[in-house]
Amino acid sequence: MHKFKRVISMMLCLCMLGSAAACEQTDTGGKNNGEEDLQEEEWANLEIINPEDYEIDGVVSISPLKASTMNDGIFQGWGTSLCWWANRVGYSDELAQQTADLFFGDDGLRLNIMRYNIGGGDDPTHNHITRTDSAVPGWLVWDEEAQDYVYDYDADKNQLNVLERCVEAAGDNAIVEVFSNSPPYFMTVSGCSSGGFDSNVNNLKDECYEDFAEYLAHVTNYIQNEMGIEVTSVSPMNEPNTNFWGANSPKQEGCHFDEGESQSRIIELTYEALQQYDLPNVMVVASDETSTELQINEYNAYSDKAKEYLGRINTHTYNPTKIGELGQLARDEGFLMWMSEVDGNGIAGTNAGEMGAGLWLGEKIINDINALDPAAWVLWQVIDKHISEEGYNGRQDSGMIDITQGFWGTAVADHDNQDVILTQKYYSFGQFTRYIRPGMTIIQCGGDSLAAYNPETKELVVVALNKSDKDRYMNYDLSQMESVGRRVQAIRTSGTIEDGEHWAQLEDFGAYEDGFVAELKANSITTFIVSGVELGNVTFEKVSMDGATVTGSAAWNNGDDTFDKVIDGDPNTFFDGLAEGWVEIDLGKKLKFDTLGFAPRAGYESRMTGGVFYGSNNGKDWKEIYTVKFSPASGINYIKLDKEQNYRYIRYEVPEGRAEGANEDYLCNIAEIELYREVE
Repeated sequence: MHKFKRVISMMLCLCMLGSAAACEQTDTGGKNNGEEDLQEEEWANLEIINPEDYEIDGVVSISPLKASTMNDGIFQGWGTSLCWWANRVGYSDELAQQTADLFFGDDGLRLNIMRYNIGGGDDPTHNHITRTDSAVPGWLVWDEEAQDYVYDYDADKNQLNVLERCVEAAGDNAIVEVFSNSPPYFMTVSGCSSGGFDSNVNNLKDECYEDFAEYLAHVTNYIQNEMGIEVTSVSPMNEPNTNFWGANSPKQEGCHFDEGESQSRIIELTYEALQQYDLPNVMVVASDETSTELQINEYNAYSDKAKEYLGRINTHTYNPTKIGELGQLARDEGFLMWMSEVDGNGIAGTNAGEMGAGLWLGEKIINDINALDPAAWVLWQVIDKHISEEGYNGRQDSGMIDITQGFWGTAVADHDNQDVILTQKYYSFGQFTRYIRPGMTIIQCGGDSLAAYNPETKELVVVALNKSDKDRYMNYDLSQMESVGRRVQAIRTSGTIEDGEHWAQLEDFGAYEDGFVAELKANSITTFIVSGVELGNVTFEKVSMDGATVTGSAAWNNGDDTFDKVIDGDPNTFFDGLAEGWVEIDLGKKLKFDTLGFAPRAGYESRMTGGVFYGSNNGKDWKEIYTVKFSPASGINYIKLDKEQNYRYIRYEVPEGRAEGANEDYLCNIAEIELYREVE
């Protein structure tokens, strides 16, 4: 039997990571190493919850093999755009400080990334924008005496007021990015900063590319060298290759840039302008596209020089088609990537009430990070709605939201009472942002969960959703870790803003030898912190399938995404099987393995939920090996089986019908099947 060894030495990698960038200490009441607050004699008093003592609803395997390699495994953090809410609240020092503390402070969300919007500023004779917050002032204004456009460094004082306070609240972890939605109106073809007369056509004048790049560099230089705020990056475009940005829009600024030459040109010129201002450490990033599929197309269309000048790819995930392919492209090409903007008014859960919006956000975070593997995740706006009897600049505010439904943002600014109204979506966001900190390493996993490892404190953080209206017990399998400590801390958000849980510290409990059992309250988000975790050195041999033959059911529409794709070694190809579909591998002879590897179809991970793997030695009598009970992570999932298997035939199939609450039948969608054997 021919085999090749796949050797994963995660502990070495993560020790190096820890020395390069120390993780911020998780504030959960513990000391530096996460366990010093418990004396040895107290360990015996922690109740150990064993999986055999409960009716387990599912198993989630957390493997060091799924540790992120993006940015050398260093997660950079969480953030929000300051556009547009900071423009609206920044007139008030009281609201500016409240928001800085609530969103970036240690007692709040502990965000650390701020995306400051360099406004283009619209023609002062225009009044088509109806929102009170989205008419962001430009830095260049017409001077009658000079008969030219000159810089007004107080024009955007509201947003800058908030920026300064947020940087201070975030402390040493603060990361500031500046971005543009549109050039100044007088540099555009339409003379309007909300877009072009034809929203499918470039709206920056051909002769103004250098002027616009200089504008971005000038503002960046002012923020960094005059205000003393370090700027990490500049993004010159926002969702550029869309038809969203039309002249005289009632909503916001925007500008179309075609993929290819137009986008490459502004990337190159912005980079060169930053060099002219002696800002070599400020990177240019792009394209902040609305769709991950469009972002793939745009990256591939960049000029070689633009790719050389780019410091990072920014993508939005409003339309996450081919999200897994973009993540794979980042790994293949070796570029840094952020998920730099998303939000929405969706809900999740089952009769979840006020938790519905928060569960939707949690689901979005988990799906994005597990599929895309970004180095940072940034919410669009933490505040999207405002309350004010007088309104602002002659416009009326939208007023209070219905917090039992879906809504954009996480909080509402009450200008009449100079207060910020929080929601369960705010506290749901904090279940991630407060405990998965900059410097940690993300570990992809399934089961509506997200994991991260702190190499400094030896703590594993797991954030878990329960979107059911019934309590659930999940077994988190940590058997691939070298060691697991005894103490498990739990923090939970559930219920309503009035009488629910808000980062409620639950009673500590004990892990068992190979993992922990998580009690997940109905319609809740819970963060678990497991002490004393060593990832260790995990060494597997991949069992060769050379000479194996594959059979299966028909592909959708009798297309090319056929069953043979499951052993072609490429996670970007997949079997697009139908309801009651199946795929069967004849290995040619009995082979031993103790770890099952499988990859779902990227972007359709949930379609593997309910799928079952079987083994047989005659192709007729089948024994169940593993059932996929929850949506798996993107890419290869590694499942350590209870015992060594020895089979000639491997079969994967989906059951008849559809899962409870699903809107489609079970579909046989799977990208890869692999077998491994652990090496002692």
